[in-house]
Amino acid sequence: MRYKVATSLNGVLNAWCIVYKQYLEASLISPNEMSVFTFPEYISNNTAVILGEKMGKTVCTVSAVLDSVNGLPLDNYYKEDLDLLRNNGKKLIEIGLLADARGTGKLSSITDLLSSIGRFGVFSDHHDFVVGVHPRRVKFFESIFGFKTLGSIKGYGKLNTAPVVLLYAHGKDLEVAAKDVNIEIYKDSKDFDFARRYQFNPNNFISDNEFSESVENFIQSLWQQKTLQHA
Repeated sequence: MRYKVATSLNGVLNAWCIVYKQYLEASLISPNEMSVFTFPEYISNNTAVILGEKMGKTVCTVSAVLDSVNGLPLDNYYKEDLDLLRNNGKKLIEIGLLADARGTGKLSSITDLLSSIGRFGVFSDHHDFVVGVHPRRVKFFESIFGFKTLGSIKGYGKLNTAPVVLLYAHGKDLEVAAKDVNIEIYKDSKDFDFARRYQFNPNNFISDNEFSESVENFIQSLWQQKTLQHA
């Protein structure tokens, strides 16, 4: 396995295609023609998409977006909780769009993906991680990664009201299963060139109206821009 940050639109779309297939299989979303799924807030220059490759093929992925004036996806459900963290000086980074096409769910794979996001947090000086997980996954994230529950169970509207719980952890305090992983995050950058990560647009954000709840419109608009640039 090799883990790296996506530096091209193709890499991002390959990752979000895996997310689409897993979310569709779990009945969290409806089909779309482009077979890609993401959230509007992730279409931002504040985003990093991590790819896990095996034999040159992307098999697992996770994304993260840094907090900004445009907010985070979880603000739609936990804004009061997140604002409390912000008011306490926390620099938030949201983890999401985690998927593994192999279907193994191995601890090592999840640890490697989350440690990659940890490195993005170090690179960006955002050390306060938030994630929304299914209630049945809470104990796993608490015991293995040291996350703490902040919010009550809510229905995630954009994922067919699937139940979600808000979790929080400060990067430097993570009790990772293998504590050496946490040491690596803060002492070894490996080959993650986050400065070259794929960045979407100069405006750094696509609004809900532009997104229009449609990934197809987003991708088509990107390809149109690319075509115009090479015309």
